[in-house]
Amino acid sequence: MPIDLMQFIALLKNGNPQQTMINMLSQMSNGNPVLSNLLQLAKAGDTKGIEQVARNIVKEKGMDFDKEF
Repeated sequence: MPIDLMQFIALLKNGNPQQTMINMLSQMSNGNPVLSNLLQLAKAGDTKGIEQVARNIVKEKGMDFDKEF
């Protein structure tokens, strides 16, 4: 269910922006295992785990994470 820009801004102003984004992404994940994994890492505050997923995705695309970042 998409929300319009004004609803999005209201959500960010009236609550926790991090939790708002996690909730929105959870609704959009629709069984995507990578996104589901990232959301679990974000909920747990595992920034190193998120970085490792990003490094793996970039590596699969034949790029160097450190150069791209």
